[in-house]
Amino acid sequence: MIPPPNRLGSSTSPYLLQHAHNPVDWYPWGDEAIAAAKAQDKPIFLSIGYSTCYWCHVMEREVFESAEIAALMNTAFINIKVDREQRPDLDEIYMTATQLMTGHGGWPNSLFLTPDLRPFFAGTYFGAVDVDGRPGFPTLVANISQAWTTRRTELEAAALRAANAIARVVHDQPDLAIGGAAGDASNDATTAIIDDAIAQLASRYDNKHGGFGGAPKFPQDFFYEFLLDSHAKASATESRTMAVTTLAKMAQGGIHDHVGGGFHRYSVDAEWKVPHFEKMLYNQAQLSRAYVAGFAASGDASFAHTARDTIGWVLRCMTSCEGGFYSALDAETDAVEGAYFVWNRTELERVLGEERLATFDRLFTLEPVPIFRGHKHPDGGVSCMRAPAGNARGQIDAVLAVLLAERDQRALPRLDDKVIASWNGMMIGALAMAGRVLGDESFTAAAERAGRFVLENMRTPDGGLWRTWRRGIADQRAFFEDYAFVMGGLLELFQTTRDESWLAEASALARIADERFLDAESGGYFATEPSADLIARAKQAQDGAIPSGNSAMLHNLVGLWRATHEDVWRDRIESLLHAFGSAVSSAPAGHIHLVHGLARWLEAKERESVVAVDVAWSRASLATDGTIPITIDFSIAAGWHIDASVVTISIRGHDSRAIDSVKMPAPVLKGRVRIAATARVAGPAELVVRFHPCNATECLAPVDRVFGLQS
Repeated sequence: MIPPPNRLGSSTSPYLLQHAHNPVDWYPWGDEAIAAAKAQDKPIFLSIGYSTCYWCHVMEREVFESAEIAALMNTAFINIKVDREQRPDLDEIYMTATQLMTGHGGWPNSLFLTPDLRPFFAGTYFGAVDVDGRPGFPTLVANISQAWTTRRTELEAAALRAANAIARVVHDQPDLAIGGAAGDASNDATTAIIDDAIAQLASRYDNKHGGFGGAPKFPQDFFYEFLLDSHAKASATESRTMAVTTLAKMAQGGIHDHVGGGFHRYSVDAEWKVPHFEKMLYNQAQLSRAYVAGFAASGDASFAHTARDTIGWVLRCMTSCEGGFYSALDAETDAVEGAYFVWNRTELERVLGEERLATFDRLFTLEPVPIFRGHKHPDGGVSCMRAPAGNARGQIDAVLAVLLAERDQRALPRLDDKVIASWNGMMIGALAMAGRVLGDESFTAAAERAGRFVLENMRTPDGGLWRTWRRGIADQRAFFEDYAFVMGGLLELFQTTRDESWLAEASALARIADERFLDAESGGYFATEPSADLIARAKQAQDGAIPSGNSAMLHNLVGLWRATHEDVWRDRIESLLHAFGSAVSSAPAGHIHLVHGLARWLEAKERESVVAVDVAWSRASLATDGTIPITIDFSIAAGWHIDASVVTISIRGHDSRAIDSVKMPAPVLKGRVRIAATARVAGPAELVVRFHPCNATECLAPVDRVFGLQS
């Protein structure tokens, strides 16, 4: 018989709902729980995890489902459960606490707080019994409860020290800007930082297997676009090698789900063979981008195939009927990690038959899976590709189709079907980029559908964003990272479709983000709006499993400036670089996405210097037919030219008749050139001049210059 639900029963979080029938008297984070702790003068036990966290499941089964342990917890503490994906602000603060107190971190994150929310003890997973000198949770509960009674002053002093330390860590203090004074980032200083970042990555690079560091090995999804861009701009062979080799090795390894598509979260070994099996939307989004970028840089068709197979899995298995994208697929089925994904030899023989099995053996190896929490898969393993597909692609696909049909008969792992704004922004951007580079309109259409879903279903009444949506209910005011990544997705849609409504929506979100999160005094953006239930207000640029919100925002601001040339975006860029310049200079590899944004800003300014454009007009010159003459002056650097046939002049928000005529002085524009045009506008408007600068060896991406036409 299932016990009645506790206070988590009305949650929209699948993770909290997993604990809704525990005998623990759980509270969700909020005023009720905090007030209860103060009123009852009890410490708080805070447990933070997420729905696809394997060890979170284990601790729930062993500890939180125990009536005896729950009784101890309910007597001694106010117990609060938090979904880290729903509340990344709390996760950052209290994971920082655990790392400071223990030297490591992980989930579940288990902390004990004073009623004013300051932590005095922290750890991660605790079992139900004492093992090898490590206390089980009942022992820990007894010790904490006794200490709260007999040594409370000592605990409160420790909690105050911890809170002060957390505040220092999560709030990067403003320091010297990159290159010197604010906004004065010199080319030499910027280039040095980029070179340092590449050198630091190279020092950690695994020359044999690709990737960075040893086991467990994470994909580092967003490193590869940076490395490939660095190669493209400076012919940095080392950068290209690190990116291309790693992408190839991951695609061949067991971390890549060859049967169903997409990638698992990380590899437990250094060779990408055996994964930790959960699948996260943010990995699929960032790795899709990486493989699309790898294809664009190398022409390797296998990279395009991997991007398509990853996107295909998301569209098949992780997409809601409304068009948004779900968060994650669990690692375990029926408490056995990897059960859905693992094969054994007997199964392969039965399913494939002799001929296809021979093909499988020629092209794949079956890597043995270790014992996970007492469960061993008999003769089981995950498939790793022996060699790049090449001409064998058709044979591989035929074998994998049979395996997929068989696997579809198995019980699925648990799906976290909440829609997270920031992760959806990442996926929208990946789809838009893939649609543009791979020429697949279905990817672009899926990106547009998801973009409309977020803007229509995850908007607050005041025009902001909600953090999550699930089954028709939007919940939790969005954090800065949500604005940053949704903006990034919309800007990619603008780049792909050239539909200016996406640019307008991104600009509107940028202005709301300024109002709610901008540190107007020191530059950069806070992770959250001000809130009384936070012991620190984070403001960081360091990357984690996903890029930081500030680094994502830097890329957005560069995109907005390139599209509009509005001074406000340049000011925001320079202010953000000022805020984090010292941190980036001292640890470039910890801020790869921001370094990448810095490189793109340098490139954008270099492109600005190639062609200068000025526009002159006056309503005083209004002709009797309602037209107004406009002159557009180009100053084109030596060695560069513009093909006049691809220059477009338009009035934003008006149809093509708003520009009556354009007089080009020559088919190819060089040096100083004046173009005459006439426009029909009744009031203030924006003139958009688009052109493609070229030199003898390359053409830059289209450049838009925007000018306000005022009376």
